Amino acid sequence: MAHAHFIDELIREYLVFRGFASTVKAFDSDLKGDKEKSFRVDKIIEQLMHFVTNYDLNSLRELWGHLDSHMFTKLESHFIPGVKKLENAVLKLYLVNCVINNKTEKVMEFFLKMAPELQNQNEWKDWFVFPYIKNHEENPAFALHFTKQWQDTLLVSLHNFFASIFQYMPTPTLMHFEEDAVKIDKLEQRNESLRNRLALLIDKGPDSNVTPCQVEPPPHLLDDFYIIAQENNIADSQAKSLKNLIRNMGTGSSPVLGRKENSGAKKKVNSGARSGKSSHFYDV
Repeated sequence: MAHAHFIDELIREYLVFRGFASTVKAFDSDLKGDKEKSFRVDKIIEQLMHFVTNYDLNSLRELWGHLDSHMFTKLESHFIPGVKKLENAVLKLYLVNCVINNKTEKVMEFFLKMAPELQNQNEWKDWFVFPYIKNHEENPAFALHFTKQWQDTLLVSLHNFFASIFQYMPTPTLMHFEEDAVKIDKLEQRNESLRNRLALLIDKGPDSNVTPCQVEPPPHLLDDFYIIAQENNIADSQAKSLKNLIRNMGTGSSPVLGRKENSGAKKKVNSGARSGKSSHFYDV
């Protein structure tokens, strides 16, 4: 969705062209408060970290709540635990930043506001002593969160998470225009190439040395013709087998019964010869 900002500009240009002054004004106002930042992952994370570093818990909660209602709730159910884990990690980063900068009052404010929501979550069970201890970075329960590795990992996880959502979430038809334009351009170039080849073939006649262009049929047609060809081969094979079977039956060369039929015939011929009877009884 990297081209969302470009689409915003196109929409604004169209509204100005049509003279929709009040709509342009409302549109500009909405863009200023755009919490999705035109779906730019770096800008969203930058905004989250801005609220963390400025101890703005209300704005942080508001932004995350907006993202949750507009995007996270549309994800499949098995993503919900991961979303909640990231949210808790961001809140813990907020607390870590407060402690590092000696903002004890902000830590107390956090738990006063968030206690009703967090008190029933096992992940926060050990964190309610956080405001009352010293040397947090040496405490086994919190030491990990004060390391650069944990903080960097959180930022990378947030980036990958938002990037994945924006890549696979359903988008309006208008946002596909760039991709469709590229496809149309490629088709036009291909058609132009085919027209030029056809013109050369017509001008130079059948004896020209122009290499014929190969136009590949759609895959589904190839599959259909392949099936038909296979069916024809099977039919031909079955017909040949049937002819051979009929021919063998006519000549009495059955692989199973041939020896018995021949030996029986010899006995009958010999018997007929001894009795002096004609062998015409073989005629039907």
